[in-house]
Amino acid sequence: MEFLCYHRDRPASLPLRYELGEEHWSYMDQYAKEMIARGPTLADDGDTPTGSVHIVDLPDPAAARAFAFDEPNYQAGVYL
Repeated sequence: MEFLCYHRDRPASLPLRYELGEEHWSYMDQYAKEMIARGPTLADDGDTPTGSVHIVDLPDPAAARAFAFDEPNYQAGVYL
């Protein structure tokens, strides 16, 4: 089943996002086979991240919730 996960960054969370970069990518690498598409959403300057979008093929809604809410940036409060 395909799921779209969209997370918006909390205001002023950019430093924390950068601090967690390695943890975020390690987590995402665990889902490499399930990942259809992924990437940041960007501010008008085309450079500053404002959130993340992931399309994943997972077995069920419970697996999708676990993917989205166990993510290090979500756990640390980067996302709303």
